[in-house]
Amino acid sequence: MDCKPSGGAAIRRRTRQFAAVQRIREAGRQMKSLTRAALLELVWVFAGIAPCLALVLWLIDAEHGLALTSLGSTAILLFCFPAHEGSRPVAVLASHLLGAVIGIVLLKLLGSNMWTMGAGVALIAIAMKLLGIMHPPAGANPLIVLNLKSSWLFVAYPLLPALLIMLVAVLIWSRLRPGPHWPLRWV
Repeated sequence: MDCKPSGGAAIRRRTRQFAAVQRIREAGRQMKSLTRAALLELVWVFAGIAPCLALVLWLIDAEHGLALTSLGSTAILLFCFPAHEGSRPVAVLASHLLGAVIGIVLLKLLGSNMWTMGAGVALIAIAMKLLGIMHPPAGANPLIVLNLKSSWLFVAYPLLPALLIMLVAVLIWSRLRPGPHWPLRWV
């Protein structure tokens, strides 16, 4: 019995391979056609994120770096997508703080385990959806709090000061760069 694929299967496979090669070529063409404005925007993004997070870790104390990992994705959202709904100051502040509080409440009531971690992320997702303050990076806060077994002080320090530093930094950054200023909406 012949184990070679039938003619139709071979043609479909070759068609998929050809389409994949075409997508790669198109991506290469797009990379070559980056305009000066697009390159400048990338420089502005780097000039915003790198010093902002360095400043946060320097002022808050770098030993809290692991506790602030959710702020990495917050920085990407704020500096790359300032017009996004999740970049509104109220969404950033309220979601992160609420996520930490949910994590601490679960830790105090049920301890730290895989079920409370899953429940923490689900609860912050539900809370953000109900309150209209969707900021996806805050979904990491219950996991961080439960893994580090943080106390109530985590909300007051390092989380709240780190968030305020970030928001002030992005506010200043958006005034220095060309284009629309952040925030487009405060609430």
